[in-house]
Amino acid sequence: MIRAALFLLLALLTVVARADDTALPNTDDPKRLQLRVHLEPEGTLVQGETARLVVDLLTPEFFHEAPTLPTPRIEGLYVALTDENAAHPVVTIDGANWSGISRVYLVTPLSGGRMTIPSFQVSVSLGANGDTVTAMTPPVPLRVQALPLPPGVTEALIASDVKVSQAVAPDKGGLRVGDSVTRRIVITADGAPAMMIPPLAFPPIHGLTTYAAPAQTRNAVGDQGGFMGGERTESVSYVIQERGHYTLPPVTVRWMDVQTHQWRESTVPAVKFHAWWGAPAQGRFGVPGQGPVERAWAFLRSDLGIALVVLVALGVAAWWFRAHLRRAVQSMRERRERHRQSESVAFHKLMRLRHSSDADRVYRAVDDWLRRCARQGEPGSLDAWIRRYGDDGLRLQSRELLARVYGEESKTADGWTAQPLLDALKAARQRRHTPPWRRRVDLPPLNPV
Repeated sequence: MIRAALFLLLALLTVVARADDTALPNTDDPKRLQLRVHLEPEGTLVQGETARLVVDLLTPEFFHEAPTLPTPRIEGLYVALTDENAAHPVVTIDGANWSGISRVYLVTPLSGGRMTIPSFQVSVSLGANGDTVTAMTPPVPLRVQALPLPPGVTEALIASDVKVSQAVAPDKGGLRVGDSVTRRIVITADGAPAMMIPPLAFPPIHGLTTYAAPAQTRNAVGDQGGFMGGERTESVSYVIQERGHYTLPPVTVRWMDVQTHQWRESTVPAVKFHAWWGAPAQGRFGVPGQGPVERAWAFLRSDLGIALVVLVALGVAAWWFRAHLRRAVQSMRERRERHRQSESVAFHKLMRLRHSSDADRVYRAVDDWLRRCARQGEPGSLDAWIRRYGDDGLRLQSRELLARVYGEESKTADGWTAQPLLDALKAARQRRHTPPWRRRVDLPPLNPV
């Protein structure tokens, strides 16, 4: 019984082994599948420059299904399989027509020196039965020129053109504390894969809380399915914590032109906005127990309340300043009039006639000065000035003036000027500030001749 069971088990294993042998694919058959690999462009690459690795899959038969190629991982190289629909090659090998499918890899060296893209295995399904056939790609040598980076650049971006755009939401004013501002920046690099576009740095800003979203990358293809370039989208949100003016700094991307090998910059400008104090968030239903004080405080913290307080303060300041200004102007006018009517101003006008020979004019100026002296409590006539502050010289000159004004002598006689009279008046005016006991008194001679 045991022998029969062992015999049946051995027979079953034999059948399974034969079934597996019939399912094994035909591998490494150069008569059914050949691979050709070439690099575009050929020659030396620059560190960070992206090239196209084209793999041609050739067969004299037909593909049972679309081939799926692996993505090899190579140290120091960025390799990515694209969705580009390359041309279908048709060649003649040993007198037979071979056709095939081309697949394109993007290859970007991350460092300088000599490198090699090693062989990797490709499996396809051929014929009506879908036989699996495998082949190995030939190795591809690379020569990469190291690229010195300028100050401030940590990753090299080499492209034919780079564009940077931004969108800010909300794009209108009316922001207040608690609102958020979202800045979305899109970087498009022609001829460079999206993974080679360096990430952006968003430094913290006082008064704003920063929330950066994960970056989104994609490779763009043209109308014919060919690779065009990469696109990286970065989005960051700022939550306003304090009232004030804010500036989001400009964003600059430095890159090298693949044609001229010159460094260039693409920039988006800074974003400026202002945030007001915000009223506290209102619930959908009224909060019970909120008294008038709480409601008044909430209103004063709103934009309308702040504007009302500012308008009232400006009105009070304007009213106070207007009344103060009117009083100041009136006081200035009064001081100016008092100065214009003062004794000192009249005396300075009189002194300007010291070389005049017109007795009437000099007499009128002396009379105007005496009237202003009387208003200030000083003597109001020449005789009073002579008695209190004058001397014989002033008495003699005053008589001379009166004689020329009221006498028969010529009022403009040759040789007479007002200088002696005005000098005597000036000396008397200076003596009014001298105490009486210090004034000089001229006594008559004791023994007159």
